[in-house]
Amino acid sequence: MGIAIGDTIGQYRIEKLIGQGSMADVYLATGGPQDKLVAIKIIHSFLISQAGFFERFKREAEVMASLRHRNISQLYEFVCQADLAYIVMEYLANGTLEDRIAESRAGGNDIPLPLILDWIEAVASAVDFAHTSGLIHRDLKPANILFRDSGEPVLTDFGLAYLLDRPRLSGSNAITGTPAYLSPEQGRGAPTDARSDVYSLGVILYELLTGQTPFQGNAVSVVMKHISEPPPSPRTLGRYLPLGVEGVVMRALAKSPGDRYPTGQAMARALRSAVDRSVKAAPLGEAPTPVEERRPVETPPVTVAHALASSPAARPARPEASRVTRVDSALYPRQPAPPPPARPKPAARPALSRQEWGAIIAFVLVLLVIIAGGVWWGLTQTTPLTANSAPQFSVGSQVKVSVANNGSESLLAKCPTGISLDPLGLASDGDDASVVSRQVCGKDWWYEISDPAAASANWNGQGWLPGQYLRQR
Repeated sequence: MGIAIGDTIGQYRIEKLIGQGSMADVYLATGGPQDKLVAIKIIHSFLISQAGFFERFKREAEVMASLRHRNISQLYEFVCQADLAYIVMEYLANGTLEDRIAESRAGGNDIPLPLILDWIEAVASAVDFAHTSGLIHRDLKPANILFRDSGEPVLTDFGLAYLLDRPRLSGSNAITGTPAYLSPEQGRGAPTDARSDVYSLGVILYELLTGQTPFQGNAVSVVMKHISEPPPSPRTLGRYLPLGVEGVVMRALAKSPGDRYPTGQAMARALRSAVDRSVKAAPLGEAPTPVEERRPVETPPVTVAHALASSPAARPARPEASRVTRVDSALYPRQPAPPPPARPKPAARPALSRQEWGAIIAFVLVLLVIIAGGVWWGLTQTTPLTANSAPQFSVGSQVKVSVANNGSESLLAKCPTGISLDPLGLASDGDDASVVSRQVCGKDWWYEISDPAAASANWNGQGWLPGQYLRQR
């Protein structure tokens, strides 16, 4: 069915085309009970003819219409006929997040961290609310985040969403979504859940902070990078970022869903906490000002009243000044000042006895032995003596990676010691490896392994795993 400007659809008059996509065209229209501006998304006719379309359209439209959240665009009405299917939605005329990122990039300006925090918290709240209703977005990107006149972000376009725990009507093993914001499991055509949206939200955060998405290239290469390559550190792209902020981004972009934040709001809270911790060190979003560049404290300007008040003439004379008497130096010659008393010489320190010298030398030797022993122990041992059990594998052992259900496990830069560590890559079940070193962390044995099968162009395949994921080869 062709749509022309001025046509009437239901109770709405088409005013102009405002957007085009792979699933629908979006028009500005007027009408309805209050004769207000609305956005009408008209589904492409080739989708209507697909088997199962009506069932899916009706089911998802009903769920979207039931979503009542301040950061989710309101769906007013949906219609599905034999030759026409459309959705009537809230009209948001203040641009998209994609527009704001492009403007910032063109002007060479960084988006302030407080503003990024507000946007991420609002969108994360909307995403989690949809998840609680059983709806996954699957196409989170800046173009699908619009703004009200108040500046509040609003999530829209659930066109690729599907209901949790229900059959997918769009086909199996199909890659859906926009490549730049795709989760690794979407790229593999594997089943997805709410954590796929968390990954896409992490990509949006990365772009807000740096002005670009983590992976560049054509669609196929970008999908492959999402699946297999760690994202570049956002701190290497020119902007000063608190270290904790980078940690939040990298965890959200973990390849394995289990290593990510469980919800969008959990990610937003971690981001807020990381920024708050950095406030004392520097202004939000800026590097600490070097000492030599800091402006001196300005003194208040000197007024005429201040000058008069501080001049000698304005100060009251001391009473003694009016009674100064002239003294004749010939009659009363000035007496020389007495010399200062001589300081007594310190008593000579008695020489150390042979026994005292021997004790000092013995103490120094014992101290050197302790230091040398500590250095030797540190060079030859990497394990404290408080492990719950004996080590399973010695350095040089040949091992296999053992992960349940033929899965994979993240290799870390170091074994955990109370701080967050980002994954380097993945070791898959059955990979052959060798033990490089070992260490007790939290009273559990961890092993640094060399896993050639996990290596990539940017990483040598070496990292740390707990002993529970290894077995003797």
